[in-house]
Amino acid sequence: MNARLHIVVWVACFLLLSDLASAQVRRRSSDSTRVRRPWRLSSDSTRVQRPRLADSIRTRRWDYALVVTAGGGLSYYATHLRVPIALEQTQVSRFGVPASLRVMWYPDHRLRVGVETGWTTMYSYKGQLADERAHVYVSTVPILLVFSMPLAWVKGFERNLVRRMALTVGTGAYINHSRLDYVGTVQSNTISPGWMAAASYTYPIGRRFRVAGELKWFDAVAVENAAFTAELQLVWRAYSW
Repeated sequence: MNARLHIVVWVACFLLLSDLASAQVRRRSSDSTRVRRPWRLSSDSTRVQRPRLADSIRTRRWDYALVVTAGGGLSYYATHLRVPIALEQTQVSRFGVPASLRVMWYPDHRLRVGVETGWTTMYSYKGQLADERAHVYVSTVPILLVFSMPLAWVKGFERNLVRRMALTVGTGAYINHSRLDYVGTVQSNTISPGWMAAASYTYPIGRRFRVAGELKWFDAVAVENAAFTAELQLVWRAYSW
């Protein structure tokens, strides 16, 4: 009886020691395979800082900026041109060289707002009338409140192309200037309400500068003058905070 009791006690002690040894081995193995985050270490000397992105690729949605865009290109008068029937040897030009200046505020969301002005040739024509030379020249100066939105939300295969594009619309006034050279010079200015729509593609060339191509439609509603323009622009991030 005593021999059996001793055997049972030894077996129980052996099982208990085996369980303790197995638990210690499991604890050591879990400690050796645990991944510790270096930035949580208490010592400042051994703390590993997370890498910071370069300013050229860092995206900061909370930044505000004032952006100035200046450009020029070619314009085409796209509506009906009323040339007097009595004018002989008529030469008509629908092309011109426009220039534009735009100042935009870039907030922390996609919708941007600003103002735009410039100068755009509408049309010109010249000819002979009663043995006298006549020349008519019409241009316009837009003063517009503009809104712009980039297409940055587009995903998929086309994103690399479309993410640099933006749509711009504007409304305001057009100062239409006309000049008639015929036995003297007559000039007049007319203010007309109107609007503008444009699509642009921008490519970065530095931290503060971009180049852009823009297709634009000007429409002075009251005087029925409209022109299509293609411009090459320089975009300057003048100030940000």
